[in-house]
Amino acid sequence: MIKRQFSPNTIVAFTSFIVAIVCAALFAATLHLIEVKVPYYVHLLILLIVFGVSLGLFRYALMQFIYAKLKIIYKTIGKPLKFQNEIKANVNSNVMRSVERDVGEWAINKNRQIRELRKLETYRKEFVGNVSHELRTPIFNAQGYIETLLEGAMDDPIKGKQYLEKALSNIERLDAIVSDLLEISKFEAGQIHLDKKAFDIIELTKKVFYQYQHMAEENQSSLVVNTKLKQLFVWGDPKRITQVLENLISNSIKYGKKAGTTTVSYYDLDEQIVIEVSDDGPGIADENLSRVFERFYRADKSRARKIGGSGLGLSIVKNIVEAHDQNITVRSELGVGTTFSFTLEKALTPVQDSITTIKTD
Repeated sequence: MIKRQFSPNTIVAFTSFIVAIVCAALFAATLHLIEVKVPYYVHLLILLIVFGVSLGLFRYALMQFIYAKLKIIYKTIGKPLKFQNEIKANVNSNVMRSVERDVGEWAINKNRQIRELRKLETYRKEFVGNVSHELRTPIFNAQGYIETLLEGAMDDPIKGKQYLEKALSNIERLDAIVSDLLEISKFEAGQIHLDKKAFDIIELTKKVFYQYQHMAEENQSSLVVNTKLKQLFVWGDPKRITQVLENLISNSIKYGKKAGTTTVSYYDLDEQIVIEVSDDGPGIADENLSRVFERFYRADKSRARKIGGSGLGLSIVKNIVEAHDQNITVRSELGVGTTFSFTLEKALTPVQDSITTIKTD
């Protein structure tokens, strides 16, 4: 059963009518006690006068009370009270609906903010734990090698050199993690300047392929540029886009299957070019896909530790692409492979057609 809600005007009118009836009854009772008779219209006049006065007084008092309470509510929700004149004049159903709407919107926004803050708190705890572990591992490793050297291993030239090299490797890893964190912080603070210009994304892909050719040969992997175009010009910072391709291609080789294939494809979207880096590796589970761009997040932690890296590469990739006002996405299927797709603005440069395929077996 729905409980009926009365408007302020209804409450004022009802209360004033009750007061007028009571006053008229008291007036009539007093006249009867003193045995004074007056015409009936005098009683009616007294009733109307009391009703009118009560209506005015109660209405004024109630409007002031409601206005004072609404001012506090709107200060609480951080919104300006734009219809104070309407409240002072008359609190009708439209005004009340406006108040309910504003308070409802505030409640929804607050609930959304609370959920986001809880999510950020969870992320912050995970991030602190991850960064602590990532920093602690190379520090402890380097510390262990140096302590071994101080305990006498430096007297053995061969072991001494090996331990120094391992300590240096861990220090370099530590430096890479700190550098990557600083770079991400600069991106998020908007302190990274992009040197945008038109460049050939296919030529840039070939250069990155050549850079990782040795890694591909060690894994018996193939690197393929899947396009019928000889040139394809895009607008962006070639140095930063090189970082993107380096990370995606090297990850594809490292985390793909042995003797697999890394393919880079291009798709024309009129004003944008979609670049896709695909592999035929083991793929990423659905529950991990939404987190692959998080700092230090690793879908396969045991394998990632063996391969190495700072765990920040994909986070940097996402920041670079978004700094270009573009998007990056990932899709994957277990046992089939993974594809990273990002967009770049197309540059107005003529394109020549031909077939270009690079393979390193």
